[in-house]
Amino acid sequence: MDYIMKAKELKFEDSKKGDSAFFEVIVSESDVQNFAELSGDFNPLHNDEVYAKGTEFGKRIVHGMFLCSLVSRFVGMELPGKKALLMKEMLEFKKPAYIGDTLIVKGIVVHKSEATRILEILIEIRTKKELLASGSVHVRVLF
Repeated sequence: MDYIMKAKELKFEDSKKGDSAFFEVIVSESDVQNFAELSGDFNPLHNDEVYAKGTEFGKRIVHGMFLCSLVSRFVGMELPGKKALLMKEMLEFKKPAYIGDTLIVKGIVVHKSEATRILEILIEIRTKKELLASGSVHVRVLF
């Protein structure tokens, strides 16, 4: 119930081009294990240190879809928040995320459709040093 209380609420009428928000999260071992359990994705690249060490990454990487789930958290909790309905998500992965990384998830409203009540938000997921993923979402803001 605390999460419901923490969700921000940007009303569609109050939203505008240029609105932005961000949050930071440190990816933990339990995040990766829990995501594997929820998704059923036990690919050794994410779950087997010995296997992953022999790949071009040199160690285990975080599931790309875990990053997508952070985008869901962004729209549901940050911008626009409580009344958000994620309609479309497009994300391009540029670099992998690793366990222990501090990820910064940020977004900025670039378009607002009065007819459909949809906001287009550009999304970036990065560490302090590099861009890991970028794209956009279309979010319908409920009444």
